This record gives sequence, C-alpha cells and structure tokens, in this order.
Amino acid sequence: MTSSSRTVGRPREPDLDERVLDAARTVYGDRGWSGFTVDEVARRAGVGKGSLYLRWPNKAALLVDAVRSAAPSVGNINLGNLELDLREFARQWMAFVRSVEGSMVTRLSMDRQSNEELAAVIGEHDYPDYIRSTRALVRRAIERGELDHSVKPTLIADLVAGAITTHVRSTPPGLAEVAHTESYVTELVDTVLRGVGYRNPSAQDSPAS
Repeated sequence: MTSSSRTVGRPREPDLDERVLDAARTVYGDRGWSGFTVDEVARRAGVGKGSLYLRWPNKAALLVDAVRSAAPSVGNINLGNLELDLREFARQWMAFVRSVEGSMVTRLSMDRQSNEELAAVIGEHDYPDYIRSTRALVRRAIERGELDHSVKPTLIADLVAGAITTHVRSTPPGLAEVAHTESYVTELVDTVLRGVGYRNPSAQDSPAS
C-alpha cells in the first residue's frame, strides 16, 4: 500500500464551529432551553452529533458558547480618549441589545436562574467579554491620566452596559426610534464620566480664554 492510498480520516471543516453555533442560536431562539437539544443542533448544522461532543461536553456548554460568541467585541476601540471610546462602545452595545442575539443573552440569563446545568457552565466563565474589553479602554485612560488609579474599570463597564440594557428593555416598542438615539448615548457617557472624575485631555490642553 502506497502512502497516497492510506486514509487519515476526514479533515476538519473550517466553518464547522460557526455552523454549529449558528444552528444552536437558531434552535434556542425557536424552542428555548426546554426544547434545546444537541440532536437538533447537529441536524440543523448538518454534522454528526459526535462532532459536537468533541468540542462541547454538554448542551449547556454549547448554548453558552453560542450565545456569548454573538456578543460584540469592543477590544479594538481606541479613538484617543475614554469619552470617545465609551461612546462608541455604548453605540455598539445598544445595537447589540436591540438585536436578536442581544435578546438571547437576556433569555439565557433568565434561564440560568432556574437551571443548575446552565448556572454551572456560566459560573465557570462568568465574566462576559464586553467587560474584559471595556476594562482595557479604562486602563488606557488611567495610563493617559484621564482617570485616577482608584477607579474600578468593571464599574464603568457595568454602569454603561447596564444602563443601556435597562433602557432598551424598558422602552415601549413604539418609542424605540425616539428613545434609542445618539443624544441618549452622549448623555449617559457624560453622566458616567462626571461621576468617576474624568479629566478630558482636550479640555486640559485648551488655552484659557
């Protein structure tokens, strides 16, 4: 037998993970946690169930990965100062919370309260990526002298993301286009920054009138 005739198994499909995660989000959106099964995700993704278990140990791990992977990444925001960075983060977060994927994050948080399997998986990775990314924005601001070292980066992330999430969820659908505006983003970020003693570098560099 020549080397060319030997079988080495099927190569891994490069888009397999994303297909599976897309299918998992679809199943969860259609059926919720009670109807979420690995069999159905595998069927919709067009892969064998065994392939899923090679990557995710159980359906809870698969669902948490699928929902969280849809959240926006804000780690590449770097517009020169914290005010601009936070406004851009706020815009992206508002768009996400208003999206289907954002609704899934809220739904997952609610399902977690009544399901130990989900709670256990989320508890192992209980630090959402948006908080990690926002911490980087705040740390840069501290290094630039825009904030005191005593300011907690996670607090700023919670204040901005939490306020936007509550705002979107509590606004009646008929008022969404009026309420979810750039002026709200600006007012929110300005309020948070005043509360933490933000020092705008542009204002500091401006000559006194």
